[in-house]
Amino acid sequence: MGALRDEHHNGWLMPSGNYPAAVYADAWDEEETIPSMPAAPAKIVSLRPTGFEAARTVGEHIRSSTPVVMDLTEMDEAEAKRMVDFASGLIFGTRGGIERIARRVFLLTPADVEVMVIDRPLDESGFYNQS
Repeated sequence: MGALRDEHHNGWLMPSGNYPAAVYADAWDEEETIPSMPAAPAKIVSLRPTGFEAARTVGEHIRSSTPVVMDLTEMDEAEAKRMVDFASGLIFGTRGGIERIARRVFLLTPADVEVMVIDRPLDESGFYNQS
């Protein structure tokens, strides 16, 4: 199989063979032709706490497998550090994940949610590397 042209980035993509392929048991004449998708989080909660009392709410959402965007910009520095410490322990205890997405903004994810972080340019031209 040859290379595929990537029209958006003017580069060439080589098939890796590591992507999932749909497999259908029967021909198209069945009513249900779309395979069921794996369960994804139904919602993501965004919180902007003003005090540490919001820690319980964060914990309850993570324990119920709901990702949380935690924006600590409204908290003073000492309480924000306390909240990050709490979130770190919560994530460690539940085997989840934590990503800083901006200054004082964190994405907390339960164990069954995978976050893909793309932090490098898609090609060698440096188009996305404008720093």
